[in-house]
This record gives sequence, C-alpha cells and structure tokens, in this order.
Amino acid sequence: MKSDKTIAWDRVSFRIPANWELALYKFLKKGVTRVEIEDEFAVRIEAEWVRPRKKLHMDHILARYESKTKKLTMRADRKKPMKGLPEGWAATHYVFSETVPKKNATGLEVVKHGLVTAFYLPADSNLFCFIMLHFLPEDNENPADVMRLLASDFRHHRDAKLVPWRLYDIAFELPPEFLLENTLFDLGSKLMIFRWKLRRFYLWHFSCADMFLKEGVDIRRWLAAYINDSRRVRGGTFTVRKDGEIVWRRRRRHLVAHRDEIARWCFKYKVAYRYDREKNQLIAWAFNYRRPADLEFIPEPLQFRNQD
Repeated sequence: MKSDKTIAWDRVSFRIPANWELALYKFLKKGVTRVEIEDEFAVRIEAEWVRPRKKLHMDHILARYESKTKKLTMRADRKKPMKGLPEGWAATHYVFSETVPKKNATGLEVVKHGLVTAFYLPADSNLFCFIMLHFLPEDNENPADVMRLLASDFRHHRDAKLVPWRLYDIAFELPPEFLLENTLFDLGSKLMIFRWKLRRFYLWHFSCADMFLKEGVDIRRWLAAYINDSRRVRGGTFTVRKDGEIVWRRRRRHLVAHRDEIARWCFKYKVAYRYDREKNQLIAWAFNYRRPADLEFIPEPLQFRNQD
C-alpha cells in the first residue's frame, strides 16, 4: 500500500489508506460507537465498537453477526477466512460477481465486488469491534492488505492518561474525562465540543489559515470576532485587551449569567490559540470552567501561549 495514516476516535485508533476520511459518526444506545469512513467515491469502512460490561465469547458473537449480515453475504460467489491476523481478530473475505454493461463498448461483462467482515475481541473482553470493508471493482486496494493494515496497529486506549483524536488534518490529545458532545465540520473549519463534568471545551482547527489571516489582520481580533459571530459560546462577548489578551465581558441581556452557565454553574472563560505557519493551520480553544485549577487539566501541548 502506497501510503496510510492513523485515525483515532473515541479511545480507538487504527490505520487506513491515506485518502480515506471520516464521513459519519454516531453514539448509539448501550454505549455503541459507529463510524463510517469513505474515499472520494464511496463508503469503504463501517465500524462499530462497544465496551462490554460482561465477558463475551467470540463463537457467540460470530454466530450473532453472521446471522445479521446473512442477507448481504448469502449472495457471495465465494468466501474465504483471512489468516495471519493478530490475536483477537477473525475476518472473512466475500466475493460477489455482477453482470454489468461494458463502459467503453457494447455488450456485458462480469465484475467482482469485495466485502470483508471482521470482528475484534481481546482475551479480556474489554472491547468488541465489528468492521465491514467495502471494495468496488474499480478499487485498487487489496482487501487482505487493508485488513492487515487495520488490524496490525489497532489500539484501544482504555487506560491512557491522554486519549488521541486524529482525523482529517487534526491531531491532539485530551484526558479521557473530556467527552465529545458535538461537532461542526465545515470546509476549512472544524469545531469539536467536549464536556468535562459540567465544564465545556470548544476546540477549533482552521485550515488554509492564510486565506483569512492576510497581511495586516490581527489574529486575536479576528478570533474574538469569530467566536462572537458563531454564537457557540453564549456567556459573553470576547474582546482584545490592550496587552493583547483575549478577554470576555457580559452581554447586556445576560448581566448576571446566561441560563446555560447557571445550569452548569460555570462562569469563567479562557481563550487561547496557536498559529502553525508550517501547516498553515490556526488552532484555538475556548474553555468555560469554574475555578482556576480547572485550567491545569488542559494538556501541555494545548497550553498555547497565543503564539503567532
């Protein structure tokens, strides 16, 4: 495989081809996390994982999921178990034949689709993961290579003091107590909102920063105006003090506090940023917290000194 990268989401990380990206995520009932990963044309990975509360047995799991995927796999012309995978993995490669019109000529031709179903259950049953890999006739990837790539570096960051998050051009770590609450992924701007107890941590990644941080633009004033216009952080209005510090003040209609702040009993704000000129990326965060000691929970790599 020419190139690959790591994706990390909800305490799980694994490697994928470099041109595949996160397309969808859901936090389902009973603690199930679901992600879909796509290339430029179609969904390539569907994955679900859960942290079981009791010990599971692979034989029972296989039987259950094979029953659920039977309608999809029963049409396969052939199937073959995949060998040589790390301990805890079981995978099957299915091949489907389909007759379609020829693209550049008259007549019909037979094309082949591939599907891989895979399961991961370590000996201690602290995680169960189900994965489906999709391969269209025009795809160049070898199913066995992709499966081995994914399984060989699959990690469950269960006991990590800092949990990695990696997607698109984003890479950072946060304590496991910071739980993802919401996201807003737009072209060039990606916002992830985390909850720590009742505190709230807003983290932005802006790509192609030189498109809006042109010569003469004050980063602090631009960022304060952006946060104010977004209306995501509701408690106050952000301005730039004479010494260059981004500070906040109450809006007139919320002189005491916003109802959201009162509900969570968090009335303080801190804004910080770093402009990475090499990556042409602006990273910024706003933290709605209770007491100064809360700031110590932000990891050192995110303890920006408002660097231009």
